Amino acid sequence: MNVFNPRILEACIRDVSVRLTDHQKASVLLHALEQLPTEGGSRETMESSVQALLKINGLPCADLTKAFILRAKTRLVAGYRTSAQQDLHSVLMLDPDNQDVKAIIHSQHLRPEMLLREPHGPPRFSIEVWTQIALFLPKRDLKSLLLIPHPISRIASQLLFRETDLHLTPLHEPTGVDLGVSFDDASEVDRDLDNWHHQRSADILTRILVDPQFAGQIRSLGIHAASHDLSQSLAFQVGMLLNALPKLSNLKKIHCSGSKDLMLRTVRCIHKCIPKIQELSLELANPSLDIDIPRFKHLTHFSLTSEGGDPTSTHIFIAQSRDTLRALAIQNSCWHFPADALSLRQLSNLEFGGHLTTEMFSEILSNGYQLDSLKLSGSLECSPSPLFRQHRSALPFLRHLHIRITSLNRQVHDRDLCPAISEFVRHRNQLRTYHLFLPCGAENRRIGFDASAWGVLPALSQLRSLAMTIPCDLALGLAGWLVPRNVSALVLDMEGAAVDVMSFLKQIRPGIPASLKYVGITNMRIRSAQVVVEHGFPQVRVVAIGHNVWSVIRSQEGQASDISVEQWPYRRVRFHQKEWLELMECGDAVWRSVSG
Repeated sequence: MNVFNPRILEACIRDVSVRLTDHQKASVLLHALEQLPTEGGSRETMESSVQALLKINGLPCADLTKAFILRAKTRLVAGYRTSAQQDLHSVLMLDPDNQDVKAIIHSQHLRPEMLLREPHGPPRFSIEVWTQIALFLPKRDLKSLLLIPHPISRIASQLLFRETDLHLTPLHEPTGVDLGVSFDDASEVDRDLDNWHHQRSADILTRILVDPQFAGQIRSLGIHAASHDLSQSLAFQVGMLLNALPKLSNLKKIHCSGSKDLMLRTVRCIHKCIPKIQELSLELANPSLDIDIPRFKHLTHFSLTSEGGDPTSTHIFIAQSRDTLRALAIQNSCWHFPADALSLRQLSNLEFGGHLTTEMFSEILSNGYQLDSLKLSGSLECSPSPLFRQHRSALPFLRHLHIRITSLNRQVHDRDLCPAISEFVRHRNQLRTYHLFLPCGAENRRIGFDASAWGVLPALSQLRSLAMTIPCDLALGLAGWLVPRNVSALVLDMEGAAVDVMSFLKQIRPGIPASLKYVGITNMRIRSAQVVVEHGFPQVRVVAIGHNVWSVIRSQEGQASDISVEQWPYRRVRFHQKEWLELMECGDAVWRSVSG
C-alpha cells in the first residue's frame, strides 16, 4: 500500500532549512520563487518574500538582481508598471548590462531612458488612503473634487452619494411641513432650479436601478414630496422609488416627507426589503391622520412630525421598539407624552412637542438619566417648578437643553417656574446649548419670567449656543454683557422688548462676545440684514432674521464699509441649512436633532 503525506515533505524542508545560514536560506527561497507562476494571486507572496530577502545583510549581487527581476515580473503582470520600473532600475544600478532586464524592456515596450532615473512624481497613495483624506472634507470641497482628473474624484462622488435626497415633486410652494422655514416672498422660489432637482431625482432612481455598486454606496436617503401632486408625476416617481428601494442593501437611515399614501407604501417596502434599518424619520403632510408603522427590530432613532390624528398606533410602535430606541422625536401639538410606551433610561436624545404635563416632566426628570440632549416645546398644562427643584441634580449628562413654551393653560400660575429652571441649569458646567423661549406680555408674571432668567447665564462658562427671549424689564445694554464669552451662536427673541432697531443694536453691541459667529433675531421688524451687521454685530458670519438667512461677505481689507450680505435661497434654508452653517464655521447654531 503506497500512502504519501505531502505534509511530511514540508516538514523535511523546514527541518533542513533550520540548519542553513541566512545566505543559504536566501538561495533556497529564490529557487522556490522561480518556480512560482507570475499569475494566480502570488503577488503578495512575492512581495513579502523579496522584502525579507532585501533585509539580509551582505546578500550577493547575483541574488539581489534575481530578487528584483522576479518581483518586477510579478508587478508587471499585476499592472503595477511604475513600481516594476523601479525594480528594473535597481537591477541596472547593480548590473548595467543585465540581459534579463533588456529582454523585459523589449517585451514590455518600455523606454530604457525612464529606468535611468528615479521617478520624481508625487507619492502614489492607495485608494484607502485617499478615502480617509476625503472623509475630512466638507461637501462643498467634495463637489469641487468631482472636476479633478484623479482617482479622488470617484471617491468624492461615492462619499457625496452616501447621503442622497430625492425630490419626487417640484416644490412649488412651502407646504404644511415647511412651516418652520418660510419665506417672505414664496414666489421667489426658482422654478427652473426646482425642476432641475426634480429631474435629478429621477436620474438618481434610474442609476440605482441599473447600477448595483452605486446603490450599495447609499447609507442615508431623504424622500421629499408635496402633499398634493400638482404635476401629476408622483405616481410614476413612486413606482420607480419602490422598485429602487430593494437595491439599497446598505441603507441605514431614511427620511420621508409627504402624504400618508407615500409614507405607508415607502415604510412597508422598507420593512420588507431592508428590515435592519436603524434610523427612521417621517414628516406627515396630511393633518388629522395617523399611520400604522410596522416594527423594525434594529431601530435606534425614530422621528415623527404630524398634526392631529390618533396617537394610539404611534404609541404601540414606540412600545414595540423601546428596547432598541436610543433617540426619539415626536412633534404633534395635539398629543400627550407617551410615558407608558417609553424606556427613558435608554434614551440619549429626546424631543417632544405637544402638551407639556406634570406626568411628562416627572417621567423625564426621574428616569432620563442618560439624556444628552432634551428638547421640549408646546402648551404648558401644569406647574412644574416643584419638580425642577426636587430633581435639581437630575440628568447628569445633559449638554443640550431646549425649552419653548408656546402658550399657557388658563389654570397655570407658576411664578417659580423660571427661577426653578435657572437653578436647574446653574451648576451645569458641561452645558453647551441652552435655549429658552417663553411667552411675553401679561403671561410673564404667571411663570415668573423677568430679567433674573438672564442672570444665570454668566455661570454657564462652557456655553456655545444661546437662544432666549428678552423680557421687558431687561436692560439691553446689560444683556450683551450677560452672554457667556464662549458663545458663538446667539438667537434673540424680541417679542417682549418694545424698542426700535437702531436703539437695540446700539445698546447691545458693546457687550457682545468677540467669539460670536451667528446671530438670529425673531419677532422684530428689521428691513435690512446689513444694518444688523454694521451697527450691532460686525463680527458675525451669518445673520438670521425670522426665517430668512444671510451670509456676511467681507472684502480683503475687512473695513466696515466693505461689508455686504447675501440672502440664502429657500431650498438652501429648507434642506441644506446644516451643511452651509458648518461650512461657515457656525456649526454651534445647528440643533442636533434626532432626524439629522
